[in-house]
Amino acid sequence: MKLGELARDTGVSTATIKYWIREGILPPGALRNQTTAVYGPAHADRIRLIRTLREQFDLPIGEIRELTRLIDDPAVPLLSVLESCQLIATGLRPAAPSPAARARVDEVIARAGWPAVPSVARDALAAELDCDGREVPIERLVQYARALGPFAEHDVRLVQPGGPGARSRDAVARDLLVGAAQQVRLLLAMNQLAHTSAAIAHADERRA
Repeated sequence: MKLGELARDTGVSTATIKYWIREGILPPGALRNQTTAVYGPAHADRIRLIRTLREQFDLPIGEIRELTRLIDDPAVPLLSVLESCQLIATGLRPAAPSPAARARVDEVIARAGWPAVPSVARDALAAELDCDGREVPIERLVQYARALGPFAEHDVRLVQPGGPGARSRDAVARDLLVGAAQQVRLLLAMNQLAHTSAAIAHADERRA
């Protein structure tokens, strides 16, 4: 498709598309002749990803460039791309927890049957335990882990590429970004609803 068709298909102006090409976050089209370039589905997938990063996460061009660099590098495993997307969606940042907190998280990981590999999420959880005003029992953390495990397994399977009609890495990354951000909001809302419902039920018991 030509530039105008790509703009109509993705809802992005031709000027913005040209700007993203100049910034190196969108590959240029294939030249048909000296004045005409053509674009394909991969360009549309990349534009939809960039739109999501700009509109939903307010990510600056420099950070988008870093993510698209990972996506475009075949030597970078998809798992690394997905972890970067999760960090964008959740707002988690690298942390330096205490050895004691890290050991507690390692125990939770072992009891949940999860792989014991370094990750930003593991250190972020340990750092949260360092900051907590009261100690969270290991049993409670294990309960959380076992409850969330099946949901995580289901979500990861949904964003896996491959097979007939396989999606691009851009499309997979966008799916994870949107899904992870929605899940964070859902979990917060469900947690609040659970606490509100429990408080109401206890108030009713006291009045009875």
